Amino acid sequence: MPPAGCSCAVLLALAVLALAVLAHAAPVGAQGAAPRLAALAPAPAPADDARLAVAIGPAGEVYEPDGKGAWVRRQRIGTASTISGAARAGGAVVAVGDGIVYRLAPNGWSAVRLAQKDKAKLALGWSAVAVVGRQLLALDRLAGGEPAKLGAAPGDILLVGSGKSIVIATDRGLFRIEGARQTPLPLRRARMLVGDQWAIVDGGAADLRTGKTVTWPAGASIEVAAMGPDERLIAVARVAGKRELLAVRAGKLERAPIEAAGAEAAVGVAVDRVGRAVVAFGDGRIAVRDGAAWVAVTAGEQLPAPRPGAPPAASR
Repeated sequence: MPPAGCSCAVLLALAVLALAVLAHAAPVGAQGAAPRLAALAPAPAPADDARLAVAIGPAGEVYEPDGKGAWVRRQRIGTASTISGAARAGGAVVAVGDGIVYRLAPNGWSAVRLAQKDKAKLALGWSAVAVVGRQLLALDRLAGGEPAKLGAAPGDILLVGSGKSIVIATDRGLFRIEGARQTPLPLRRARMLVGDQWAIVDGGAADLRTGKTVTWPAGASIEVAAMGPDERLIAVARVAGKRELLAVRAGKLERAPIEAAGAEAAVGVAVDRVGRAVVAFGDGRIAVRDGAAWVAVTAGEQLPAPRPGAPPAASR
């Protein structure tokens, strides 16, 4: 009930003012929102320079390195589904979102025709392989616009990792795929496959070639992991409330603190031969280690003025 003595004109003015305040406080849309990140595609070739990694936003926004230590979005392009991972296939950036695989071209994203109706999975890294059901597909070998078939797995594929060979996890266990040969692996379960050598398991990382497991620091929670150029495993973890860069090489664990206080969960990590590391976080921050020091930047935008008419269509 309005307060006594308050006129309708006053009530109307108060209502207009309240609406204005709410409109100002409401979250802005994607057009004016602060950049967010969902994935990190590695540099074009293993080990060249981790700082050439390409950051991808959840709606397919592309943030490329500008050569001056920043990542910038310069195109109004996007995808029809929310991106959850990115990789390289024959040098091209590919990404996956809600079971749809996309390939990045100079004029935007295009959905890769997989010929099946099921949702796809994507092996992340430099040698991207897609999976649909039991079928393995090579994204760097296209025939008539469709990926070349690499064969079928002995069961539905739950996880996939690729490198010199392909490793898959099924409900029947883990297998290494090399051409037509499928070799069972001793490890029965994994939480994540990284390349064709590493499996993230409870409490550590298992080397699928040697069978040895390296134990994580007590209480470590892995956010994201990737293969390094010298077959090392690189991971970003939360340990005792702080974020660390973990590396497993030659059976040994190396640890280094990451200087990115307050950042959201990591969504991607890349490393090169000389030890430079790039970590992308969900809140748009990108941390770069060159030597012992970390430098954190926020992904930015230098977009052309919007053209009149309907917005560009998102790739499907």
